[in-house]
Formats: sequence, structure tokens, C-alpha cells
Amino acid sequence: GYYVGIDAAFKANENGMLATAEDVGIFLRALNDGSLFNEGEKDIYSSIYVYKHGGLVPGYQSLAEYHKDIDAVVVQFVNTTDFEGYEWNLSEIVYNRVVKIVERENGL
Repeated sequence: GYYVGIDAAFKANENGMLATAEDVGIFLRALNDGSLFNEGEKDIYSSIYVYKHGGLVPGYQSLAEYHKDIDAVVVQFVNTTDFEGYEWNLSEIVYNRVVKIVERENGL
């Protein structure tokens, strides 16, 4: 996408990954439950890595995380950003509210 103040070279469409929220959720669940790994790999990798995602590029940001206590993956895609932190902080507030709603629905 286009973003004011970003060099045109950044706007190329040959980089990055494309995935739906559902795809990201399936992938994160598989990482966290170990079904993506061969035998023994989950213990090795999970001792080194935390499997979640948070990132942004101009005009787009996303958060995704598996919550073991509620056995749920929450994925949030937002089609606006700024680099002052306002939208990021706001999206974290909304994300955490969604997690609380899911917790409440699961009786936690």
C-alpha cells in the first residue's frame, strides 16, 4: 500500500507474506501444540522461541498469539498505522479486550 512519506521503493509487492486471519491462527496453533514439528522438536524449539506475532508496515499492522489458558488463538489485522505508537497502543487495548471476552465466554 501507499503511505505518505515512504519512499516509492518500499511500495513494491514482491516482499512479505500473504495469509488470512484463519491461516495465521491455524499456523500459530500448530506451532504451539507441536503438530507442526517432528517428534522431539517441539521441546527444543519451544525452549528457545515464543510463538506469537506482532508487526507493522506502513498502513498495516497485526497481532496474533495463542493463549494456552483459554486454548484460543486471537488474531488481529488492522489496516492503519502510525509510527508514533497511537494506533499500536490502541490495537493492543482492543486485542486484550477480545482476549477477555473469550476468557469470559469460556468461564475463566
